[in-house]
Amino acid sequence: MTRRKPSVISLFTGAGGLDVGFHAAGLVTAVAVEMDRRCCETLTTNKSRGFPWEIIEAPVEEVSSRDLLSAANLTIGEADVLIGGPPCQPFSKSGYWSKGDSGRLTDPRANTLAEFIRVLRDTQPRAFLLENVSGLAYTGKEEGLLFLLDEIDRINTAGGTRYKVTAKVLNAASYGVPQTRERIILVGSRDGRDFRFPNPRFYDSETEQEPLLEDQEPFRTAWDAIGDLSEPDDVDRRKPLRLAAPGFAV
Repeated sequence: MTRRKPSVISLFTGAGGLDVGFHAAGLVTAVAVEMDRRCCETLTTNKSRGFPWEIIEAPVEEVSSRDLLSAANLTIGEADVLIGGPPCQPFSKSGYWSKGDSGRLTDPRANTLAEFIRVLRDTQPRAFLLENVSGLAYTGKEEGLLFLLDEIDRINTAGGTRYKVTAKVLNAASYGVPQTRERIILVGSRDGRDFRFPNPRFYDSETEQEPLLEDQEPFRTAWDAIGDLSEPDDVDRRKPLRLAAPGFAV
């Protein structure tokens, strides 16, 4: 009997960035929920390229947990990981810059956090990963983070689970992405297992004279990522150039 690959339930999937990372690690997205039509077109295109996800084109709040499990061909507790990056406008820096503050939990768009919690409660995956802007955890403005932690405690009390949350603000550049991009990552295991984030593999050579850890390399640059690409003859310079991971259409 062939052992199935670990399964992923994906919310707020977008074009599938998180999913591609999990796919590279040996997991398979069983179902992806995304409301944006163009993102769903991208997901559909890549379904024939080795990403066998079922796609639900709808807002997460309109998809019941029962329908989600049915589309994924999973039962309660069977999914290995629930992943998602709920829209972050209520907690982003741009809100502070444009208005002097942001609505955070009073912003109607913050209901996406509650929807992630609802699916976590109803599907009880073995683990979950939630990604959001670092503003979610700003001191004095961390209502969103506290909401998540409180609701996860309620899930544990009501369902007998032991989700233990580890949260950390990470910079994508520290892990080889040619872009300075800070995000808070929350990871939780149903059995209460501790999670350790991997050590950064790259460092900012402009601000640090030497790496803090052995074998660290300077931050990757945009040239590192695309400098070896040849310029196609048929580029329409009136249109923006759209880049994607190898084998992943946009």
